[in-house]
Amino acid sequence: MFYEPKKNNHGMPHAPFKSCTVPRVIGWISTKNPDGTDNIAPYSQFTNVTFDPPTVIFSANKNVDFDHKRTVENIQRTGQFVYNMVPYELAEAMNKTSAYEFPEEFEDKFAFAGLTKAESNLVDVARVAESPVQYECEYYQTIMIPGNDEINSVDLIIGRVVGIHIKDEFITEDGRVDILKIKPVARLGYYDFTYVDNSFEMFPPKASPEKQRLIDLGLEGTKID
Repeated sequence: MFYEPKKNNHGMPHAPFKSCTVPRVIGWISTKNPDGTDNIAPYSQFTNVTFDPPTVIFSANKNVDFDHKRTVENIQRTGQFVYNMVPYELAEAMNKTSAYEFPEEFEDKFAFAGLTKAESNLVDVARVAESPVQYECEYYQTIMIPGNDEINSVDLIIGRVVGIHIKDEFITEDGRVDILKIKPVARLGYYDFTYVDNSFEMFPPKASPEKQRLIDLGLEGTKID
């Protein structure tokens, strides 16, 4: 099959593009609202940009009122946000925080989803205490990309990671993050999700010793002196 996205001529019930770029890490982003309450929402188009300095990026389409997402507005106003990793056991809580509206009896989305807040060390944004890994981030830049219609215009938010929290229970004896124990949740297409429950190791072809050193540092995400 071949189709052109502009023509949408795939002949399928749903456009398959988002089902082919998978799996996508869930960027569970917490921010501070203008009234001082806490906000948190999941974004499935999230990834690393580079590692020295550690930098992340996520994209947010407009909301159903054709306005910028509150997460985007909070980040651009305060200059801060936190990424919280979503383990399998928090999948339902993460899904609840995707709600555009929630009952007024709850103070914020943390309360609505039954999450515990933890203070950050370097930014004034709450973290998800139950999350195994969190990145404290400082806002770097927004890149705005127009869509084919107003709601599909997208804000690309770039942030620099200034602090990283990893729960000790998820660090192995040989000093690695135990991803299989965490079972991070990722987005597939449609309304489908998955989680990491297996891995395999594979080494790239070797280069000359000096170049191999740089390759190894890059693959490990280690700072190059």
